[in-house]
Amino acid sequence: MKHACTLIAGAFCAVLFARSESTIEYRYLDELASPKRWAPAECEVTVSPHRAWEHPVACMHIPVDFHAGEKAYPIGWPRMYLNLTEEERGWNEYDCFEFQLYTESSREKLPTRPVTFHLYDTQGQKKLIELQQATLKEWRTVSVNLSDLGLAGPVARLGFNINESDYNDKDWVAFHVGGFRLSRRTAPHVTELRAVTPVLFCDSRVLPIELVIEGPAAQLASGIPVQLRSGTRTVLTRSLPVARGRQTLYVPLDAKPLPPGAYTVVVTPDAEGRGPEAAVTVTTSPWQ
Repeated sequence: MKHACTLIAGAFCAVLFARSESTIEYRYLDELASPKRWAPAECEVTVSPHRAWEHPVACMHIPVDFHAGEKAYPIGWPRMYLNLTEEERGWNEYDCFEFQLYTESSREKLPTRPVTFHLYDTQGQKKLIELQQATLKEWRTVSVNLSDLGLAGPVARLGFNINESDYNDKDWVAFHVGGFRLSRRTAPHVTELRAVTPVLFCDSRVLPIELVIEGPAAQLASGIPVQLRSGTRTVLTRSLPVARGRQTLYVPLDAKPLPPGAYTVVVTPDAEGRGPEAAVTVTTSPWQ
């Protein structure tokens, strides 16, 4: 995909691209922690005594039993599902879906796959996420980048399950989940950045970078600044339109070859020139 770009003199770009302080707005979905909203199977859902970010929490308690599952699958998949209401589905203007997770168990150590989180769209397509960050007797924040889901329609259904085969017969495990919320940045904010090709020939015409970015769609579409630096000197600055989520950008380079050496790519620098960065090495081209 081609991107429009603008080359701006280094002395001017620090003012033009002074990065806005990014704050986060939240929309809490407290009803998702109501046990009556969940449809459990081979487990029990109750009100948890805990609070997450001072918001309600539900407890999914699972007695692992290798003989009590469905007749065809006695070692089964204890699970619970929830259907979102129409009012709860407006996620398009948000960057992430988040909640907190606290785990208790009769075990001294959780299996590699302690629990799986499900998201379904209105067409029934699903995204399954193994919550490997679950830790006994500790809170963990689960943050799902909505642009990475790859679903065709809006999220309409949520779920949790375990595979009993990952546990031992007569184990028990309880997952406390709550503080369900949507979050969005008020200004562009890069959460991941890497150089797709960390070593470039000096006569390369583009510099590919991969990034994950959050923020208002209109601001992202109008362009974010990307700088290439050699030491403290800014070699070039480009403004490239982006969208929320993970993507690869092809930063146009000048026709004049870059001198070999170590460079740094900086995205959305602030007024002091600080921002997410990635290292790039430029080397002599074999065709020169």
